[in-house]
Amino acid sequence: MSKPKIIIPRRVLLVEIERRCRVPECNAQTRTGLTKDEAHTYSGFECGRCKEWNADALTERDVPEWWEELKITDLYSVRELSAPLPNEPGAVIARLSDDYRRTKDEE
Repeated sequence: MSKPKIIIPRRVLLVEIERRCRVPECNAQTRTGLTKDEAHTYSGFECGRCKEWNADALTERDVPEWWEELKITDLYSVRELSAPLPNEPGAVIARLSDDYRRTKDEE
């Protein structure tokens, strides 16, 4: 009888960002590690101390090496929407992302 194996999926971190809670009484420091997929959907963080949600967005300063790619694939286009938009641009964004990666690989 073989032992069951524990498999942990590996994902490469893109960046670790540091933020402070915006609740005046708290102001706790929070560090968050993000993968590329998580960077696309990042819209804030929950404070570890007071558990309040802090709306936030990435800036070029947070991810300077990947900013161009994240902007081309539009950080906001892959975030979950409350209602689907007509003429969803998902296919266009996927094509742009593929073209951008292909161009970067050729360089």
